[in-house]
Amino acid sequence: MMESCLKCGSPMNAKDLICSVCGQNDYDEYQLIRNYVKTYPNSNAMQIANATGISISKILRFIKSGSLTVVDQDVHRRS
Repeated sequence: MMESCLKCGSPMNAKDLICSVCGQNDYDEYQLIRNYVKTYPNSNAMQIANATGISISKILRFIKSGSLTVVDQDVHRRS
């Protein structure tokens, strides 16, 4: 049974939520964010969005899903 991708509407397998193209796009954007944060570890979502062109809502979605984590910088200063 074929289903439609929740993001783009393309036909895909019923067991998946998004198609392989959208999945690859998400992965590529995640890698771009991750690389940016490695280079600029104190960046906030707005800075990341401006530098990468990825929407703040997508960055926050990665954080909410646990793919990216937020580090409390005050914890590191106290150590």
